[in-house]
Amino acid sequence: MMRRMLISIFLLAMINCKDKEYLRIEVERESGSMVSMRHFSRSSYKDSGELEWKLKGEESYIFPKENKTIIYGFEFKQYEKGNATSAMTGDRGEINHSTKTVVLSGKVRLKTNDGKFIESESLTYNLDEKTLSSEEDVLVYSDGTTIRGKGLRADKGLNKFTIIQPKAVTVGGSNPLKEKQ
Repeated sequence: MMRRMLISIFLLAMINCKDKEYLRIEVERESGSMVSMRHFSRSSYKDSGELEWKLKGEESYIFPKENKTIIYGFEFKQYEKGNATSAMTGDRGEINHSTKTVVLSGKVRLKTNDGKFIESESLTYNLDEKTLSSEEDVLVYSDGTTIRGKGLRADKGLNKFTIIQPKAVTVGGSNPLKEKQ
């Protein structure tokens, strides 16, 4: 009797079990990747347990042989003492883990917590040197002043930056290029 009851429970459990539903990317934007995911998210913490950065994406493609990751809907935030210090977004981001660079393209925007921002169609971030560069048209806003031009070299906090070919400057507020005291 007990055996029949156990078999009945087992059969009912098997009938009611459903496979998990996984989101599969039907039409991949990148070919040749070993892993592709939707709603990608990754965080990094310092040894002290403090949040260092968060990376999110709508879709991600991992290429282990090439040592790179491509992320669509790229969102990257850096943190200090629990507060976001900068946010970088773009339509597509390519992280080269060998050279430690991130190349963003398509509606790229970087905004710092003190109100400075950059807009461009492409931007390269060097993770080791913590520098930004672009060869495209850029718009830089800092402390009430807007500078448009082509080409950029900057530090990640936009405290020091150079527009390679400035085209227009709209001044308001104080001078963004003056030395901070």
